[in-house]
Amino acid sequence: MTMDKREIIVEAAYKLFKSNGFFATGVDLIMREAGVSKRTMYKYFPTKNELIVAVLAYYRTSYQRHIDDLLSDETQSPREKIKVIFDDAAAWFGDINFHGCLAVNAMSEFAGKDKAVEEACLQFKQWERSVIEQLCISLGARQPRILAYKLFVLLEGMSSIALIDKSKAFVNITPVAEQLIDAHTAASCANMT
Repeated sequence: MTMDKREIIVEAAYKLFKSNGFFATGVDLIMREAGVSKRTMYKYFPTKNELIVAVLAYYRTSYQRHIDDLLSDETQSPREKIKVIFDDAAAWFGDINFHGCLAVNAMSEFAGKDKAVEEACLQFKQWERSVIEQLCISLGARQPRILAYKLFVLLEGMSSIALIDKSKAFVNITPVAEQLIDAHTAASCANMT
């Protein structure tokens, strides 16, 4: 299967933005990496910011496929699926090629500068949180939206720490997530009475 020029540009830009950042990656470098001319580049992406929005959509689609694969085991309970998300995140955060969440990185570089980029980042994070929220609802958690928010904050916080401190995390975040789940589940609430 051959990719069209637009896909080649998006994939090249994704790799460069991920490792170098958005502002530090020039259009000329993207064109060289993609092997396209300036004319071809501007045919598909008249502005760099339009390319960034396309890259963020590509990132979300790729990550969504990854999460769908992770959660595809129908024999797993919602609690086990949440645990799988946290275990997967811990492995990602410990990867030498981890450069942070591309959507968070884009938001930090473009906040207040480009509404389309901000909106793409917001949509990505809303989708990510909704995945956790649906699992919390399926779990039968008390206050599932609040539990999902807490779990999301835990994931985002560990992602930020992993970006700053390149050493392996000294705290396994999965048991912390499980403690939050216990605090919001009916079984835990029944034991408290």
